[in-house]
Amino acid sequence: MNVPALILKDINKTLSEDFSLEHINLDLFYGEVHALVGENGSGKSMIINVVNGIFKKDSGRIFVDGQEIHADSVYEAKKIGIHTVLQDVALYPNLTVAENIFADKMPYKNKLLHWIDFDKLISDCGKLFQKLDVGLDPKALLGGLGFAEKHLIEIIKAYISEAKIIIFDEPSETFTIHEKTILFQLIGELKQKNKAIIYITHFLDEIETIADRVSVIHQGRIIGTRNVKEITIKDIIELMVMAEGGKRYPKLDIPLGKKILSVKNISFEQVLSDISFDLKKGEILGVTGLVGSGRSVLAKCIFGVTKPSSGCIEVNGKPVNIREPYDAIKAGIALLPEDRINSSVFGCLDLENNVSVSSLTRFVQHKIIDPYILTDVISTYVEKLCIKPGNSDDILNTYSGGNQQKMVLARWMMSHLKVYIMDEPTRGVDIASKTDIYNCMVDMVRKGASIVFISSDIDEILGMCDRILVMNAGKLVCDLPRSQATKENILMYAAKSV
Repeated sequence: MNVPALILKDINKTLSEDFSLEHINLDLFYGEVHALVGENGSGKSMIINVVNGIFKKDSGRIFVDGQEIHADSVYEAKKIGIHTVLQDVALYPNLTVAENIFADKMPYKNKLLHWIDFDKLISDCGKLFQKLDVGLDPKALLGGLGFAEKHLIEIIKAYISEAKIIIFDEPSETFTIHEKTILFQLIGELKQKNKAIIYITHFLDEIETIADRVSVIHQGRIIGTRNVKEITIKDIIELMVMAEGGKRYPKLDIPLGKKILSVKNISFEQVLSDISFDLKKGEILGVTGLVGSGRSVLAKCIFGVTKPSSGCIEVNGKPVNIREPYDAIKAGIALLPEDRINSSVFGCLDLENNVSVSSLTRFVQHKIIDPYILTDVISTYVEKLCIKPGNSDDILNTYSGGNQQKMVLARWMMSHLKVYIMDEPTRGVDIASKTDIYNCMVDMVRKGASIVFISSDIDEILGMCDRILVMNAGKLVCDLPRSQATKENILMYAAKSV
């Protein structure tokens, strides 16, 4: 392990005004598994996207085998010898499993005429599956498989590739124990073949199993690299939760009232499993977990966007039948979805129409909407939330993400509902806008509302919530009062294999 296979030297990349990679220095050796860990949004995948040519770095240098490289696409990175298995699969659903696996190494009867030897293709794939103990049919169409099976196919493609450097981005997130066993076996064989491997994971116990070194990333910076034999999971978590300094939240201790929402035994296919919790009047209930833990699906099940496989919902102690979002709104439940662009914002409409669309009946006088009262009330919410520029005829497409998000919050506040489910309401929002949203949340619970606050930002979960639920692989794994919650124990529950 004397000659580095890959060197990242002083890499900088600005993604938005709120986040950037800063001075990334990293090396990777042949025959090594180098793990990258960090909180959601810390910059792990962004580093990988710079290496494989998806993002162009702003400055810095990348070396492979001591030679500087300039990959501007995934295709160019593959030609250099870098193969990346991304979280999102990039396969051909209309082709068979065998055709997808051997797409880059297709056996030909006549290479000049591109006549594929399908008998050899199926035979080679069958022998490979037998060796790896993979129970898939090589002749099956890929489009009929589940996500975990497709991801396993991506991993097998990397295994048989000619790449010198292989990058796995959260490869085991949807895997069963059997599939993880196959993955770890493949990685062990790749190490024996002297391949250089970068392994991104949220599951910290995997690091002890397969990694040689681990680097911890925090807010776009690598804050430490250690040999796995010289560090414990507790040490890694302590590095991950380095204090940010100066971050303040306006949470007030407000007396909680009676139970207003009860979610009982909600399940959805293989994504959610028997989720139950209660929400009290005036409570901000935090829900956190890693990517793919099921947080957003839970929100959609409560709001009627997705129909759960089983379970029920009660409001004020009475069962409610929520078949669609209209039923949820009638029951007093609002949802600020994670994807505001596609699910909340009418970009071609003006500010007034966007804010008022859910509460127009409040302003009807003699079957006619009173435009003066409507405009006056909207201006109150625009001022309260500091929506800028804030003119009634402003087209929403011209607004920043933060102001669009505050508009969505203003829309639901005008509806005067009982329960607000907020799914990542501060993602992609600048610090000033985050503070405005936090202040509004406090104002809402002071006036008797209740909030289910879904966020991957553990700092704001700790800063704003009365109680914290942690989800892991579709299950509710812990329910902590604010007084007992720490960043360390939340990360421990969220990252533990279940």
